[in-house]
Amino acid sequence: MKKNNINGWIFLDKPIGISSNAVLQKIRKIFNFCKAGYVGTLDPLASGFLPIALGDATKTIKYLENKNKEYVFEVEWGVKTNSADVEGKIEKTIKIFPNKKMINNSILKFKGEYLQEPQKFSSKKINGVRAYKLARKNVKFNLDKKRVSILDLKLTDFLSKERSRFYVNCSSGTYVRSLAEDIASYNGTYATVTSLRRIGFGNLNKKLISLDYLLTLVHSDDLINVIKPVNLVFENANEIILDEKAITHILNGRSVKMSNAKVGKEKELTLAKFKNEIVAVGYLQNDNFYPKRLLNV
Repeated sequence: MKKNNINGWIFLDKPIGISSNAVLQKIRKIFNFCKAGYVGTLDPLASGFLPIALGDATKTIKYLENKNKEYVFEVEWGVKTNSADVEGKIEKTIKIFPNKKMINNSILKFKGEYLQEPQKFSSKKINGVRAYKLARKNVKFNLDKKRVSILDLKLTDFLSKERSRFYVNCSSGTYVRSLAEDIASYNGTYATVTSLRRIGFGNLNKKLISLDYLLTLVHSDDLINVIKPVNLVFENANEIILDEKAITHILNGRSVKMSNAKVGKEKELTLAKFKNEIVAVGYLQNDNFYPKRLLNV
């Protein structure tokens, strides 16, 4: 497989025990060290949906960054660690365990928008330095609270008086560990996330491919079949078809007149196609297409 021909997405099922970046480097090696990037960092102890862009698909990463995410996670009540997960050091314990009714009542408090303080062991940057690096060195700092949106939150399993399992559909930028701590605080106790799995990413296909399976396809002709088309990340986008004259304008970064374009609302995301391939992403205004990013060129 030639590096130049690799353009698309891999919807990976990230395994537990490896960082998102380490997974990315393994993927790059599989695909001849092509240009690649991922969206939505998952902690080493988290698993699940990690979209990885290959080749020109990296130019479309920003269109996925603000998509909602879905997770299932388990918590242990009455235990507080410095990272809010089992990787951290235990700081406090308390023998207060909320029952089903208490948990379900507290869930109502967090549905919708609420101000959330990011976990100090997170990838947030403080003066250019990742927060978790400062936290590991016991450097004192504060993270500003951020308004996040909880679209759905359910107690799915009351595993025992000390353990519960949840499902959450939340906005980009929501920290599940912080959410677990906030639910616990509302119930007068502590919580530590013992497992976390991302099961959804926007409206993308939830059929994921494992890293182990990908590794078995190295040097196989079937490898190319696991790459999803670039346009899968664009939901209900306008589409226009370019002719020879229009493509020349686009490649030179100029807008083109599209008087016969049948599209939805103006200024919405628009894909420009030439010979059935997406060549540019942009927007329409006053019957003109303005390219913002070129693809496959």
